[in-house]
Amino acid sequence: MKLFNVTEFEEYIRRNFPLLGESTASEINSELTDTCDSCHKEAFLKIHSEWYQRAFYSEDKLPRFITFFIECPQCRRTSFIKTIQLELTKTTIVKDEDGNDEEEYEKVYQFYKLFRLPTIEETFANQDIPEQYTSLKNTVSEASFCLSHSRHIAAAILFRRALQILTKEILGAQGKTLHLQLEWLKTNKNLLGVELVEVFHDNAKILKDIGNQGAHPDDDITLHNFTQDDANGLHDLFISIIYEIFVKPAKLQALQEELKKSRKLK
Repeated sequence: MKLFNVTEFEEYIRRNFPLLGESTASEINSELTDTCDSCHKEAFLKIHSEWYQRAFYSEDKLPRFITFFIECPQCRRTSFIKTIQLELTKTTIVKDEDGNDEEEYEKVYQFYKLFRLPTIEETFANQDIPEQYTSLKNTVSEASFCLSHSRHIAAAILFRRALQILTKEILGAQGKTLHLQLEWLKTNKNLLGVELVEVFHDNAKILKDIGNQGAHPDDDITLHNFTQDDANGLHDLFISIIYEIFVKPAKLQALQEELKKSRKLK
């Protein structure tokens, strides 16, 4: 995607996405004010962690995309919120020691909500998977059911199965094993034509390896049991993979089309 004008891009974000808040610091590490998508109550959502990335390389100073891992204090549901951070400079007039007007400049960071990725509910785990991929949706539903009923080993195996369905049947990877199929995707174009970034390959490998530990007991007896945190972590990795395959390309394409339409580009 080519960004024709940074100012127009920021104006588009401000027109079309809700402002979560402002800060004089470039990071927010305590709370965000928003409406919870699960219980639909406005609350101070607790921030557990955050990380950022720059989506496009350019000599221009482009905004950062920041992901917050948050929790609703009302219903205790956790989720990821994808935001974009914009900067502006606010000017105030103050009096100097001689009583003359003097301008003071303060940099303010604004955080706009792009979308939310919940971490645990089955409906959310499946909602971004297109309807035609029935086998994948059914497997994810079973994995989510096992997860919600504390069947951690079963959930790990099923998320690995879902990864293989995605890799082989949907992306068209070649090879007799999931390992070979994931390696094939590193150097070959997939059926969806999606650019698979490094985070996809890293998360897929972790999900595969831990899923294998669920299916085949490890020699290390301390690895025989799976905790809830282990299973929840696999779920979150799988959600990030779904985002890379189905959500991110669609969001970027919609943004491109909107910008081209508004700027009358062909």
